[in-house]
Amino acid sequence: MNIEPLRELGLTEGEIRVYIALIGLGETTTGPLVDQSGVSVSKVYVILDRLAKKGLVSHVLRKKTKHFKAADPDRLLVYLNEKQHKLREQEAGLKHLIPQLQLKHDTALTEETAQVYDGMRGVQTAREQALKRLKKGDQMWLVGIARTPYENLISYFADYHKRRISKGILCNYLYNDYSRKPFGEKSATYPLSRVRYMPKGIVTHTWFEIYGDNVVIGLRKGKTFSVVIKNKEVANSFVEYAKLLWSLGKP
Repeated sequence: MNIEPLRELGLTEGEIRVYIALIGLGETTTGPLVDQSGVSVSKVYVILDRLAKKGLVSHVLRKKTKHFKAADPDRLLVYLNEKQHKLREQEAGLKHLIPQLQLKHDTALTEETAQVYDGMRGVQTAREQALKRLKKGDQMWLVGIARTPYENLISYFADYHKRRISKGILCNYLYNDYSRKPFGEKSATYPLSRVRYMPKGIVTHTWFEIYGDNVVIGLRKGKTFSVVIKNKEVANSFVEYAKLLWSLGKP
């Protein structure tokens, strides 16, 4: 018998063993149930209580002794539907709560902040902030782009730039020369994108991104992380660095 659907339903191994034993035994006391399921006496009552709360087990008193019986197996589908209904309620609750938490999160940030995001997921989290904060006609800078930061995120960044383009945001890419193929050439095909290359021989394992009042400094050498700095003056300074490097770059 394949019991994996019962695991996917959320039943524990002990609950599965007791439930299946009850199916086979019919109405029974705990003695035969312990023998059939292999669950200890000390645990069987706890498990029976949990199954009863799920509507999968019932009991009757006969001569002051509890006799237990498994619910009809169709009850498993009812339990699944109840779980799905509960998940929909939780989803609705979260959708209502998230805007409130977002407002509280945003107001908690000071005008000048610095945050660190670890790992490749952190790189994505930092990058997503640009799409949230920029609007049509704004531009962002990506400077010092090598192969190392992006080899594991090719599909993510392809999707990211589709969303960027749909919002009407211009992107200036300044790649290391050795990333011309295929990354730089691919980026050059995107609308609202300008691509240049730094002089040959420059190897970087860090890069920086500028959007609005934010600067992201990323590192992919050993440990991967991104530092996000929110400061208008700092962002303006990095734009000047980016423009200087851009002027030295080649199409």
